[in-house]
Amino acid sequence: KGRGVMADDTPASKSAEALTKFTTRPDLVIDLMAAEPLVAQPIYGCWDSQGRFWVTQYLQYPFPAGLKVVSYDEHIRARFDKVPLPPPRGEKGADVITVFEDTQGTGIFDKHTNVLKGLNITTAALPGMGRVWVLNPPYLLSYALQDGLPVGDPKVELAGFGLEDTHSTATNLQFHVDGWLYGVNGSTTTGDVGVPGGTRTRWSGQCVWRFHPTQKRFEIYAEGGGNTYSLDIDGRGRVFSGTNHGDTRGMHYEFGSYGVKNWGKHGPLTNPYAYGWFEHMAHAGDKRRFPQAFVIYEGGLLGPEYEGKILAANSLANKAYVSRLIPQGATFRTVDEEDLIASRDRWFRPVWIGVGPD
Repeated sequence: KGRGVMADDTPASKSAEALTKFTTRPDLVIDLMAAEPLVAQPIYGCWDSQGRFWVTQYLQYPFPAGLKVVSYDEHIRARFDKVPLPPPRGEKGADVITVFEDTQGTGIFDKHTNVLKGLNITTAALPGMGRVWVLNPPYLLSYALQDGLPVGDPKVELAGFGLEDTHSTATNLQFHVDGWLYGVNGSTTTGDVGVPGGTRTRWSGQCVWRFHPTQKRFEIYAEGGGNTYSLDIDGRGRVFSGTNHGDTRGMHYEFGSYGVKNWGKHGPLTNPYAYGWFEHMAHAGDKRRFPQAFVIYEGGLLGPEYEGKILAANSLANKAYVSRLIPQGATFRTVDEEDLIASRDRWFRPVWIGVGPD
């Protein structure tokens, strides 16, 4: 009595027991690939060209190591006593990048390697173009690869990503077919970003940004949305993100587009002359917050009933959705179908979803 709706004294299940609490569509099965203590607080994953799974473990969350909060503003954005130095000079944090492998083809990761340790508020790691790219706000770092694993000290590619709120830092790296490296920025952090010693781009709030890894150019791709803490680029090059809003699956972004946001809290658009903005994609189905992350399935293997549809994780509802993506004018709308997966275990908190090379 008197406790919040989210309060729950249910103890955590052992991993094998947790599996028994899932329900899936009848044509699907669920496999346990890895569990604690090998992985904890995962925030982002990706696969390399060898089929290995790279997982970013956000263990340092919620506060950066070595920094002190000086003050908070009315939106609980923190101001710290200093700007952290990049690795290896800065304070060592608890974040870890781990590479998982299924070396026997059994469908279970039987090998794991902690390839980077001591990182401090690290939200994504992505191998590509001969390096591994690591978002460790305020920095975008890149490490050389040797035998497919990072070696040596990182190069600072970009600096200036905000740390005011570790629920909404820069994250979700992806390479596009255009050769640019894409990422997103959350709603209650700011940016004053550029190549060290070069010109900088300044903004406040949520956006999709991109960086050209050889030309060393940074720019805002599109702005607005909810707390853009996820990113997907489909096979036609269209850019999307999930959201922390309700009654929608997320945002669709065209290059140079502006999306709605909480103007008082998240700040104005970078273009003061914009005539208007796009809304979140219209939706029919479950209206609960928040489908923060989604992927558009184009793997082919699961069959036509999944192809081209959104698979979206909702950590508050302990489930993942399947939603049809339907063109509507210059954007899209979505309609829910039968859930992909759900659990009666409230410890099931899906925060990321992706399609593997298999």
